[in-house]
Amino acid sequence: MPSGSFTVAEAVELGKFVLAAYDLFAANDPPDFVPPAGYQLLSKIYADDLTDNLPDYKVFGFIAQSGSDVVVAIRGTEGVFEWLMDVHFVPIPFPYVAGGRTEQGFTNFYSTMRVGPDVSKPRVVDALQPLIAGGAVKTLRIAGHSLGSALATLLAIDVSGNAVFPGPTVYTFASPRVGDKVFAGTYDNLVPNSWRVSNLNDIVTQLPPSFAGYVHVDAEYPINSDAAAKHTVPCWHDLLTYLNTLDATVALGGDCVPS
Repeated sequence: MPSGSFTVAEAVELGKFVLAAYDLFAANDPPDFVPPAGYQLLSKIYADDLTDNLPDYKVFGFIAQSGSDVVVAIRGTEGVFEWLMDVHFVPIPFPYVAGGRTEQGFTNFYSTMRVGPDVSKPRVVDALQPLIAGGAVKTLRIAGHSLGSALATLLAIDVSGNAVFPGPTVYTFASPRVGDKVFAGTYDNLVPNSWRVSNLNDIVTQLPPSFAGYVHVDAEYPINSDAAAKHTVPCWHDLLTYLNTLDATVALGGDCVPS
């Protein structure tokens, strides 16, 4: 069970950070990017999209700070449905924290996450360690959507399991299942203040399949967008649909407004 309380305000706040990560990518990684809400950019996050055998690092998010609060925001991928269909759902031991197995594709993707656009740059968790070590950081919040939710989950257990920051706050949207029962139990113990927002008909939240041994981490916060958004697979999954369902003042994506 989570040690904290889910709040809609915090979910929407962090969801807007993830929207900013999508905007950062859509704008072709501009050098003058500024995080939302007056936060200061500490570093951008890059990952190899693993679409071929050649390294191809693209911007996936950022680390930002305001006072004693640090936020890590990670976007998903435009082709998440195709990406998940290509995943073979092979479970492998998670190499960074002992305790369970994680889906191979998510794990490989996570292993490429850097604070620069090539393999020579530090992993995100290694970049966070000196930042947090001084004690000035009091809260670490991690958020992601879709594939970014899987990466946020892996980052959170890596951060907590390796004593970089005990018990970060995590909000994910449209997360797939990330690992097996042992991994989920290990995660729930190490990251108790974690919330997984799940839309009723979003197929991404139903993958990888439970019959293959995959289990969701706690704690689910279920929503149902059907009263406000179009009943289509992309709209059920869209981050703006999630945020609009939580807070009607957040506008739906144009393609998801009912006719």
